[in-house]
Amino acid sequence: MSELKYENNILRFGNISIDEISEKHQTPFYCYSKSVLTNNYNNFNNIFSDLDYKICFSLKSNSNLSLLRILASLDAGADVVSEWEFKKAIGAGIPPQKIVFSGIGKNENEIKHAIANDCFQINVESLAELKKINQIAEGIGKVQNIGIRINPDVQSGTHEKITTGSLENKFGISVNETLEIFNKTKEFSSLSITAIAFHIGSNIKDLSPFKNSFEVAKNLIDKIQLNYNSLKTIDVGGGISPEERNFSFKDYYDMLISYFDKERFNFIFEPGRLIAADAGILVSKVLYTKISEGKKFIIIDAGMNDMMRPALYDAQHEILTSKLNDSDHNIETEIVGPICESSDKFMRTTKFANIQEGDNVVIKNVGAYGSTMSSNYNARPFIEELLIDKEEIQIIRKKQSFDDFIKNEL
Repeated sequence: MSELKYENNILRFGNISIDEISEKHQTPFYCYSKSVLTNNYNNFNNIFSDLDYKICFSLKSNSNLSLLRILASLDAGADVVSEWEFKKAIGAGIPPQKIVFSGIGKNENEIKHAIANDCFQINVESLAELKKINQIAEGIGKVQNIGIRINPDVQSGTHEKITTGSLENKFGISVNETLEIFNKTKEFSSLSITAIAFHIGSNIKDLSPFKNSFEVAKNLIDKIQLNYNSLKTIDVGGGISPEERNFSFKDYYDMLISYFDKERFNFIFEPGRLIAADAGILVSKVLYTKISEGKKFIIIDAGMNDMMRPALYDAQHEILTSKLNDSDHNIETEIVGPICESSDKFMRTTKFANIQEGDNVVIKNVGAYGSTMSSNYNARPFIEELLIDKEEIQIIRKKQSFDDFIKNEL
């Protein structure tokens, strides 16, 4: 993250030191960089300039309205998986003509809302869902664009809990069933089935899973087009890792157009983590340190309710100190939170800075699936979120008050 760096042993986010921010804002808090978010989007967007395409940012990765407004100003669309995500996208200035509604379990109200509000495309994940959307669209009196999300049965090479493209996963429709659907499109008079969609997982660092899914999709599309000539869109989902991967955006683009005719099709890309991950940090304060039977615990004030990924996915996030100190060597160290769960831990190492109670730490690369997965577990409040824009610090989400926490309880 170019915005997060040490200068004279002091950790700075952009032009402002972490300790300076924490003097005015109670830890823990999320903090985002407008410039990193903008640069990440532009770097990905620019590679596809000669295609007919939409970049639909995945709101499940981060749905803060201020961040969505920034992306909307860059002409981003949205990939949503709930009615409220749809409403947030619209509220941020993203037009419905740039919104794709995904997700395996859309309820009737969500489908009605999407159709009534001119959602560009609904991605369908079962025959039963296809029938339900056709029935609802007929009742509303509209014809709805549909993408059939296929399950290409491809292993993505990532953690088992973030892979979505193999037949053992709940997502998508098999290739054979998809062919059957296209053989009876006349049964769905209120639907325009214009797209094939697929998404095989998250944080993918090698091109081969994408290559395999492109190959499956191309073979399927070739068969469909023998009898059905209305396919216009290929929705390739997301999944490109923002971390150390072994391919460039240009490599991805070249492979994409080697499988799919860029003059015939338009494309939808649905990045989330790629755009938002390294734009965000989580700042936390050391509450206590203790050594028990030769093991050191650093207890911080951020918990798994604030950042679930390490507990849920065994995710590894680098943790930095706000001041560059000498390291403790050869002692097993865990950085843990205050939640009453043994899984509430963020890092295990044998080498970490010699820090004291009251010092600040920074958990990196949490702009995606950090805030959106947070909860009130242990009756803890949703924490403050900040946006750094050059020298300006803006509060973009207030810390939840106790009155807000209990106001809907009877």
